[in-house]
Amino acid sequence: MKHFYVIFLLTLSLVSCHGTKYYTKIALKQEAAGLNSEAANSYYTALMKKRNNIDAQIGMKKTGQLVLNQMLGEFAREKNFGSNKNAVYAYQKADTYRKKIQGVGVNLEIADFYVQDYNKAKDDYLIELYEEGTTLLEQEKYQEAEVRFKEIKTFDPNFKDSKDLADIAYMEPLYSKGVKAMEVQHYREAYDYFDQVIKRKVDYKNAKALKAEALDKGTYTIALLSFENASGTPGLDAKVSAYTLEALTSINDPFLKIVDREHMQAILQEQKLQLSGVVDEQTAVSVGQLVGAQAILTGTVLNYSVRNGQPVSRNREGYEAFKVKKINPENQQEYLETRYKPVTYTEFTNSNSCTVSFQYKLINLKTGELIKTEIIEKTAIDEVAWVRYDGKASELYPANGKNVNFNQNDRRNLMNMLNARQEPRSSGELSNELFNTISRQLSDQIGTTVKNIVR
Repeated sequence: MKHFYVIFLLTLSLVSCHGTKYYTKIALKQEAAGLNSEAANSYYTALMKKRNNIDAQIGMKKTGQLVLNQMLGEFAREKNFGSNKNAVYAYQKADTYRKKIQGVGVNLEIADFYVQDYNKAKDDYLIELYEEGTTLLEQEKYQEAEVRFKEIKTFDPNFKDSKDLADIAYMEPLYSKGVKAMEVQHYREAYDYFDQVIKRKVDYKNAKALKAEALDKGTYTIALLSFENASGTPGLDAKVSAYTLEALTSINDPFLKIVDREHMQAILQEQKLQLSGVVDEQTAVSVGQLVGAQAILTGTVLNYSVRNGQPVSRNREGYEAFKVKKINPENQQEYLETRYKPVTYTEFTNSNSCTVSFQYKLINLKTGELIKTEIIEKTAIDEVAWVRYDGKASELYPANGKNVNFNQNDRRNLMNMLNARQEPRSSGELSNELFNTISRQLSDQIGTTVKNIVR
């Protein structure tokens, strides 16, 4: 494979080295042998390399016109004895070739009668496509009909009402699927179908109203109750509740609606009711039903523990570089010599950690059944390591046994530790990180569950 690649590159370089005169000579020989198509290609290559090559222009004009005439002859045969479709595409192929040659400065000619014949063939072909498309629409073969109307658009975007019919061919099957999905209460599926329809045409039938109806009927409301705290550390229930509410409301799902305690209180006040204290699961069923929820989400902080470490130190052997003056005995010139003296520096380590165990429950308000529950346990640890040295820190080197360690990576690590952070993150910071992680995991699971419920 490598051998082939080398040969390919060599061949490519040889070809690219040839200039416009080389290809003109090749073209003349091909033309003399009656190979007009090959000669036209060679003249074209010559002109690509040098546009003002007169010999190549003359040859291109002659052989290119012969090639074009041959293509136009194929068009004429298709028009007279073949199909309008084949004739139209044969002419377009010829016209594409004409434009290609025009790109290197040579104008080829297409006689007016060819243009007139093409326009007639094109009009007849568009009528054929239109009639086929409308027939396929009547037969409810929408995909095949859309193909016909799309082809019409490539020739004439404003041909009759083909644009409107193309829209129908695209939208009607989606609309029908949406209606069928509504009938079997697959509201998310219906919503997506109607959304595709109105993106193409906002006022198509009643797709906009049906999309809104699908969303209204399929919306799944979860009442988020205040979480409980069984850890013994005050305030954690409020913290995890806040993180969970933020995570749930950020879920990108139009069918999921979250009602938190504040909104529940406002709804209940309208009904002269009051939500106070801790709401247990039995009471929550009644409360959730009052606020129009299909499910309630409860949670409990089961365990919370922190470990705040203390710095641990360890003496390390190293070397400090220093300069001494020396005299060169040959020329008596003074110079500086680097030497290394053994020293001791101190390496410190410390870490803080936090562990949280949290359980949530998603309960169906209609049946009282548990939809989903999970215990999520997470631990966050932050470790720091740094070095303290009382000497000239910029000249400090690590030791390799009884020798200086000149390894660049080891030296860089030592320099980094001299400037490293010396305090691990606090337990409060770690707990915030954990509650955020737990709430994101919870919201991902709730979001997946709701998508499985609302199909």
